Amino acid sequence: MKQLSRVIHYIAQVILLLMAILITLDVLSRWILKAPITGTVDFTELGLSLVIFLSLAYTHVREGHITIDFVIERFSTRIQWIFESVINLLITGLMLLVAWSTCEYAIRLFYAHTVTGDLRIPLFPIAMLAVIGTMLFALTAFLHAIHYLQKVVHSNES
Repeated sequence: MKQLSRVIHYIAQVILLLMAILITLDVLSRWILKAPITGTVDFTELGLSLVIFLSLAYTHVREGHITIDFVIERFSTRIQWIFESVINLLITGLMLLVAWSTCEYAIRLFYAHTVTGDLRIPLFPIAMLAVIGTMLFALTAFLHAIHYLQKVVHSNES
């Protein structure tokens, strides 16, 4: 799971780099040549969506999401693990709902032949990549929940 989320995160990093280069070239082109690069907005919108959805799982693997734990940290370690399990199960459920909803949206985009404004890029594949990123996030959260539940069970054995 770590390897897959890392690979997808690297893809997101490449997309982010390409976005930065394209935006820089677009700004320079507007400034020097008085002509924008056609499709910059399309690529930036799609790229930003992909960067977000393809980075969620890796951020969760690294436990890099923002947490507010000033209340939970007052409890015993075992209780904290229970909270982590429950929270990760909730994340799993919510992300599965988001993935399902996004998949339905992607199917609507497919049948409507929806494309971007300038470059006419189909939106369906981008939405399906968002579904994949969301499903990977849900799977990562589920594995975290199992991990913390195992800690709770093993702490009872000792």
